[in-house]
Amino acid sequence: MNENTETQTGQNIYDNNDEGISLSELLKIFKHHFKWFLFGFFLVVGMAVVYLQLAIPQYESGVSVLVDPIQKSSSIENLLESSASSTKIATEVELITSRKNIEFALSTLDLDSYKNAEGDSYSNREVLGNVKDRIVVSTVKDTNIVKIVVTDASPMFARDLANALASSYDGLLTGIAKNSKTAQREFIDAQIPINQKMLVLASDALGDFRENSDIIQLTDKSTLLVNEISYYKLRLEPLKLQMQEASVFIQNYNQGLVNAGIKGILTLDELGNDVKIKAKLKELNGWKTELTMYESLSSPQIGTSATSLSSNNSSRVYFLNSAIEQITKDLLDRVSVLTSAYANESNTQSIVQLLTTEVAIQVLEERGAQFTNELSQLPVLERQLSELQRDVQIYETIDLKLRDMLEEVKLVEAAVTGNVTVVDQANIPLNPVSPNKLLILAVALLLGCAVGLLFALGIEASDQTIRNEAQIKKLVKNAIPLLGWLPLMKVSPKDKYPMFSVFNDPLSFEAERFKLISNMLYNKHDMKVFSITSCSMAEGKSTIVANVALSLAQMGKKVLIIDGDLRLPSMERFFLLKHSESGLVDYVINSVPLERSIVQPLDSVPNLHLLSSGSTPLVPAAIFSNPNYIETLKHLKTLYDFIIIDAPPLDSASELLTISKNIDGLIITVRAGVTSKLSLIDLVDNLKTGNAPILGIVFNGCSAGTTNSGYHYGNYYNSYAYRYNSYQNNNSKKGLKLSNYKIQNSSGYRKKYRQNIRQRDNQKLDLSDTVLAFGPQSYCHSLHEWGDVQHFNPVTGIGPQHNADFKDGLEAIENDLESIGKL
Repeated sequence: MNENTETQTGQNIYDNNDEGISLSELLKIFKHHFKWFLFGFFLVVGMAVVYLQLAIPQYESGVSVLVDPIQKSSSIENLLESSASSTKIATEVELITSRKNIEFALSTLDLDSYKNAEGDSYSNREVLGNVKDRIVVSTVKDTNIVKIVVTDASPMFARDLANALASSYDGLLTGIAKNSKTAQREFIDAQIPINQKMLVLASDALGDFRENSDIIQLTDKSTLLVNEISYYKLRLEPLKLQMQEASVFIQNYNQGLVNAGIKGILTLDELGNDVKIKAKLKELNGWKTELTMYESLSSPQIGTSATSLSSNNSSRVYFLNSAIEQITKDLLDRVSVLTSAYANESNTQSIVQLLTTEVAIQVLEERGAQFTNELSQLPVLERQLSELQRDVQIYETIDLKLRDMLEEVKLVEAAVTGNVTVVDQANIPLNPVSPNKLLILAVALLLGCAVGLLFALGIEASDQTIRNEAQIKKLVKNAIPLLGWLPLMKVSPKDKYPMFSVFNDPLSFEAERFKLISNMLYNKHDMKVFSITSCSMAEGKSTIVANVALSLAQMGKKVLIIDGDLRLPSMERFFLLKHSESGLVDYVINSVPLERSIVQPLDSVPNLHLLSSGSTPLVPAAIFSNPNYIETLKHLKTLYDFIIIDAPPLDSASELLTISKNIDGLIITVRAGVTSKLSLIDLVDNLKTGNAPILGIVFNGCSAGTTNSGYHYGNYYNSYAYRYNSYQNNNSKKGLKLSNYKIQNSSGYRKKYRQNIRQRDNQKLDLSDTVLAFGPQSYCHSLHEWGDVQHFNPVTGIGPQHNADFKDGLEAIENDLESIGKL
């Protein structure tokens, strides 16, 4: 069978199994492979028990703490609030399991006082192991309460480490909070002297100018211009820093993309040249210019009081801000579309921020340039005075702001205390948390049942042999009827014909099963020629041929058995006959007279004849396609009521399809636990392709539970035999024993079957094989009783020992064959 056929056949099996598996089938599988279920069950449970014996008990101790966030606003309002709102503390929680915090907590403990199960000190870091893996930190939802849980084999160490972690964690957060405020205070302290120095220089320069110049008073216009220029310069500095920050972020991000091998990254110039972006930036420039004008009028100027213009133009300012926000949103959407292939949200926002900041800086620079130009038109002395006054005012304003910030930071720094408050101290745990023996055993029981069931199903799935009638019906899709089933039997060494139950004990249960199949053939009035085959060797087809043929002969019918297995004939060995030198092959090829080949195998059954195979041909299929064979078979149908051909299995002989062309019905033998699903499907497919007249299937070698009608056939068989035993006791002195064919235990059955197959492969068709197969005593006994092989006339049905004139019988058959032109 080639690979394509195997694949197609395997697919057929899957197609046939699409219906799934029923509960009854699942229970049968469970019962049949119960030992595998027990193996899987005890394997898992045993592993669980071993784990519980080897596992070291682990103890768990926890401490609950209330954590304040490090990052708080430094404003006086938040500092003086009486109730703090719940703040996310994800960053603070991560610090609990930081290496610095764990190391500091361990340094506060006396590790020599803790021992493991072997008595080794925890001061050995290899004994201590990775402490971080045994620390679990969790937060209570919507609160700042954090629970630190430590698990360890030592309950004392678990408690002490949990408390030490809380203590060291408090110091860690307090230090971080103070360090941030201290750094901020130190920075402001360093900036104040620098600003004061610059203020002194500016004041001295202004004083020197007034002393050395003749200017007494500047005009109001020059003062206004100076204020405006100062305002725009103060606005420009933070915008430039903001633009520089965004530019650095975008450059680093794009460089990372380039290093990662990502192409198609748009530069800022390419983005700025986009038509839509360019239009939006132009529109933004106009709105920003107008808004800057309103802001310069409504904002308090350096050294002046607030103007009342802001209240009069608040609606327009609100409109301008709304328009700017909408344009910014449109820019963000457009940039997101252009950079969707590589940019994330932060990168997109940085690009929009950079573009809008450039517009704002451009507007402020243009406005400042206009005022600077106007100021340049004033006299030189006035301009110098205005610039000096402007510098003094700027440094004075910065000095006031720095001093306010310094006082605020000092107040916050002084208010920083412990960020962690212990709510519940850790206690010594009394009971271990792992291993949870009850839970592990419960899970092991459930998992053991599941694994055991999987083992049973896996063994069943790996077994491709046919074990029950339901599988046969599913494989053939109920297209081929089951003619009957035969029980799994064990031969008795006392029997002359080991597997001939119909001959050995006609009233036995096994014999009745064969007779049931014979009755089905008997009722086929329009059929005479039947062939019995199997999927592979040693599946019981020869036994079925002999028993069915004898059953038909016992009904008074004249039956001929043809041994069609030309490669490995078995019918002569079955009947303990010496191999005949002439047979079917010799008649078809060499025209050897047919009466020399047809014998009466049983002396007590004169209407049962056997046509042996004879010589071994080179091409067995040519024998069954020979016109001599076809015409002779037609003639034999007029002489016999039934002709049963023992056909070879398909996997070892291709002539099966040739045999099937000249028969009325073909019976397939399937042996339980031996015949594979692939073999049956392949046989049926080939027979259907060759238009073979498949009559039905005989299920051979059944054990209890493999048949639908004989689920408890063993009990039925015992009671059946008992009734016949009682009947025979009442009618004769000799009681009927139970059938010689005992129900065989399935244990070791397949092993013995494989040994039988290997033995058959090594056998040759000679006398020594017969003696080896059936024993020298049985064979010699049969020869002694029967003498040599008995030859018969197929026309008269009378053998030489019953025919006074053997020559007449010989001439009769020769004349009859000559009339059809075959001699």
